[in-house]
Order: sequence, then structure tokens, then C-alpha cells
Amino acid sequence: MSEISESRYSGGNRVLDALSHDARARIVKHVEVVHLASGDIAQQPGGHNPFVDFPIDAVLSIVTTMLDGNTCEVGTIGNEGASGVEVAFGATILRTTICQVEGAIARIGQGDFLAAVDGDRQFERLIGRVAQAQRFFVEQQCACNAVHSVDERCARWIMMIHHRAGRDTFSLTHDFLSVMLGVRRATVSQSAMKLQNAGIITYRRGSVKVLSVRKLAEACCECYEATKNVFDSSLVTADKPLSEAAAVAV
Repeated sequence: MSEISESRYSGGNRVLDALSHDARARIVKHVEVVHLASGDIAQQPGGHNPFVDFPIDAVLSIVTTMLDGNTCEVGTIGNEGASGVEVAFGATILRTTICQVEGAIARIGQGDFLAAVDGDRQFERLIGRVAQAQRFFVEQQCACNAVHSVDERCARWIMMIHHRAGRDTFSLTHDFLSVMLGVRRATVSQSAMKLQNAGIITYRRGSVKVLSVRKLAEACCECYEATKNVFDSSLVTADKPLSEAAAVAV
């Protein structure tokens, strides 16, 4: 179950932290910091979702479940994004979002979020930019699943979680990783063992520890860097068009 922290928001989500001081102060007064455990549900399709969540060091996963019960990840949200922002565009939530790596999120009520989007042009532009980057991530992941090996995808996924969680060690079971990659547990075990034998990670008892970020980056496919660059560009400044922000990021 989730727990509300006693502390107020003091930073850590890159979207909120990209705002000007005044805009950020107006918005974060409506924010509470919540701790989510792995497996906690953050958003549900077609249900009542009263909050928009901005991860700090938690990592959220958007998943889809087929008629036969098989589940796989279709999107991941870390401290570079937010969950539930589609309500700003009049859309409803169509997928389940769960916590994949436990940690803290900054949670704002949907009403306060919509009022902030309507009342602050900088925040409105930034949310639109984040939504665009998250769409790019989903599109890139579709291509990645089609053309890259499970070993490359496994390295990419661990690298992505390491970057978003901001720590070397995090909890991760074979079952959860198999859901994230859409493959059997045995296949996950083989890929993780290759990374471990190469001295890149240790993986035991449901816990991953990254030993070499450089080697992990080399083991990733191109999709990690591609999506990272888009998110970095989107958060350079909320006052410039995306094309100009991308130029600044380079």
C-alpha cells in the first residue's frame, strides 16, 4: 500500500523542477509526496483517477493485458515525466499504470492539475512537451521490440531504470522483468546472466545492482539514447519550441 510522506515536495521530478521559481511555487503547494511500493496501482483505465503523479525516484510502468492474461509493458515513466497528464487534453486513461520500482512520487489532485494547466502557460507548454516525449517513447519501444534482441532490450531497460531511479541498486524480480520485456522468465534469466557474467550487473534474490554504467550503456541498443535525448530536449526550457530546445540540448 502507498504511504503519504510527512515531507512536502522539495524537488526531484524533472518536469516540476523545469518550471520557473514562481510557477513551481504556485503548483507544488498542491502537491503531496507519496511513497509507492512495487506493484501499487497508480492509474486505472476507465476508473476514477483523482490524481496526476510525478515520479521522484519511483518508476511507473504502463501495462496492457491481453485476453489470455499475458501482460507486457507499453510505457515507462520516471522522474522525466508524469502519469495521467492526458486529462489535460480531454482524454481518458486507457491503460493501467503500476509502480515497477518503489519510491517517492509527487502527487497532485486532478482538479488542481487542470487549474494549473489552464492558468499557467509555461506549465501548459511543458505538459504538452512531456506528453509528446512520452508518445515518442512508446513509438520507439514498438520499434525496439520488433528489431532488437532480448539481450539489448534487457540492457536498455535496466539502464533506463537506473537513470530514472537515480540509484545503483533496485528491486526487480524475474517475473516483473519478464512482464516488462514481454518474454518468458527463462529468457530473462539468460539475458540477465549474460550481463552478470560480463561484470555489468549482479542480479540475485529479486535485486539488481549496476556495477558499470559505461558497460551497461554499451550493451544497450540505440533506443535508450534516442529516448533519453528527446526527454532531455523537452525539459531544457518550457519557453522555447521543441526544435529550439533540442538544439540547446545538443
